[in-house]
Amino acid sequence: MLDASGPIWGGNLAMLASLIGTPWFPRVDGGILFVEDISEHPYRVERMLLQLHQAGVLARQQAVILGDFSGYRLGHLDNGYDFDTMLAYLREVLPVPVLTGLRFGHVPRRVTIPFGAQARLRSNEEGFTLLLSDYPTLRFP
Repeated sequence: MLDASGPIWGGNLAMLASLIGTPWFPRVDGGILFVEDISEHPYRVERMLLQLHQAGVLARQQAVILGDFSGYRLGHLDNGYDFDTMLAYLREVLPVPVLTGLRFGHVPRRVTIPFGAQARLRSNEEGFTLLLSDYPTLRFP
C-alpha cells in the first residue's frame, strides 16, 4: 500500500535522461515522477531509469508512474527480455515504488498532467488513484 503526496513532474523519459547533469534538469524533492516513451526497447527504458537512479534522482522521489511504452519490437536475440521482465527487475532494484497503467503518452485517449501540480497517489493491490490539485487554470465566462 502506498499513500504519497508531492509535486508531480516528468514527461518523456529519453528527454529527461538527456538533461541529467545539465542546468535544465529540474530539481524536485519528494515528488511523484511520471514518464513515458515510444519505440524504446525495454533494455533502453531500464538503462534510462537506472541512469536517473544512479544520478540520485529517484532516491528523492516518492514513486515512479509509467505511462505508455509501446511501439518497440522484440527480436530473437532478446531471449525473452520483454517489458514485464524489465519491470520486475526495476521493482527489485529501485528505491521507490514503480507503478504502471497511467494513460499518458502515445495513446489515443490520455490524461493531461499539469507539471508541478500537487498530487496524491494511493495504491493497493487493485490499482491506484492519482488526485491533482493546486495548479493554474483558466476560467472562461
